[in-house]
Amino acid sequence: MKARVLQSTSLVTMLALPIVSLVSVGTLRQNAAPKNEAKAAAASAFEGEIMDNDCAQMGSHEMTMKDTSLATPDLCTTYCLRFKKTPGKYVLYNAATKMIYQLDNQQEASFFKARKVTVTGTYD
Repeated sequence: MKARVLQSTSLVTMLALPIVSLVSVGTLRQNAAPKNEAKAAAASAFEGEIMDNDCAQMGSHEMTMKDTSLATPDLCTTYCLRFKKTPGKYVLYNAATKMIYQLDNQQEASFFKARKVTVTGTYD
């Protein structure tokens, strides 16, 4: 599977009853004084699930959840990020395209673990 680095500028949850968008500080700074207009214009939207990199490489949480008797993808993601010998990182996984995008803002991604989201940003 191909992995690309995604520099997120905002996350929008698709599961929220009212449509709520959360804008990161980077977006606010970028809109206030864009340093690189070409880069700002190249932002794209990417859909998928926020999950750990190990489960994303396997394509789902199924195997880890079965092996560890975890009940939910949320618990699986927490387990893979904190309790494995080699802690993982949050990624955006698109099951339809089987693409894995590494996220530069790990702290913001933690609020959306195991949720389907749309990430707006650029990738390298």
